[in-house]
Amino acid sequence: MNLADLEYKRITMIVWNTEQNDDVQVFAGTLRTIDGGYAFVNDEKGWTIALDAEQLSRLRPIEDEMKSILLNADYAFSMLMNDLPQILG
Repeated sequence: MNLADLEYKRITMIVWNTEQNDDVQVFAGTLRTIDGGYAFVNDEKGWTIALDAEQLSRLRPIEDEMKSILLNADYAFSMLMNDLPQILG
């Protein structure tokens, strides 16, 4: 996958809370190049989250039947987090 082709495409970050069963949060944003690397940017929340090579390698296209569930994004990646910050809520 050529990441340059995904720049400014709508992507979804799926966050799985490792401390609570069934706690999954989904956020939409865009993939952007910032300071020579890639970042997940959510303008609504004011987030710019740098993505490392492992996170970028997990980007997958979203199938049409899943788009409405995943906030109409074109691509998605998942990440595990514990002790979710309050800003995610």
